[in-house]
Amino acid sequence: MKNIWFFGDSTTYGHGLRPGFDYWDYSAENRGTRWTRLFANNFEGNPINHGVCGASNEDIKLRLVSQMYKIEKGDMVVLQPTFPTRINVYTNDGEYKPIHLAFGEDSFLEGRISADQLESLKEFTKYFLIDNVQKFEQRDLLYFIGLKKELESKGIDVLLWHHEVMNESILKKMGWTTIKEESNGDVDDLHLGWDAQIKFSDFLTEEYRRGNTFVCPNPEFYDDIDKLHFEEKENENTFENLFKFVGRKGHITDYEIMI
Repeated sequence: MKNIWFFGDSTTYGHGLRPGFDYWDYSAENRGTRWTRLFANNFEGNPINHGVCGASNEDIKLRLVSQMYKIEKGDMVVLQPTFPTRINVYTNDGEYKPIHLAFGEDSFLEGRISADQLESLKEFTKYFLIDNVQKFEQRDLLYFIGLKKELESKGIDVLLWHHEVMNESILKKMGWTTIKEESNGDVDDLHLGWDAQIKFSDFLTEEYRRGNTFVCPNPEFYDDIDKLHFEEKENENTFENLFKFVGRKGHITDYEIMI
């Protein structure tokens, strides 16, 4: 049986649908199966889940690269980038911790870094990450596309799906209910509920089987959800023209990145 490797953030991990989460206890009578296992079952594979809650793109890339030597020809990798504004820091008590200050996670660092350190992170997040979010988004996607191509060159199937697939408007359009909706508001968790696990697994399976291995919503859906599709190719096209030659031909080869 081939292995199917999953890398991503809390959506890939299965936030709320594991022991230790409020919804796990709340949903005791109607628990189902997480989408990662359902997807693996569709391809008769063994799921290996390296998803982690709150993961940054740096963390996801680290987890993938550190496991690449174990991934064999014929395996499959399902790869989910996350928000580019998440970063990783080492706290003063030594933990390597992903943090999303753009989403107000300041409290996660209270007492673990100094006030000056926290203020510096806030400034960096605002003036470098948030103000350049689209450029960082494209940079990260190009990195993941490169990893996808490298794995595919070794005979490994890869399905790359964009985190914006989890946009609220898309969830409603696709009928993927959240834990909060599924619990009628009793559990305040916006991750996918049990019912959506089956639907999301079937969605990714269908996209893959019809040849779409980079599941990325088109930006037009922001203005008109009825124009939604999942075959946006801009970043793949950018990848092919990523570097421009700027050196002296025949003597030095220098290239600049075109983002």
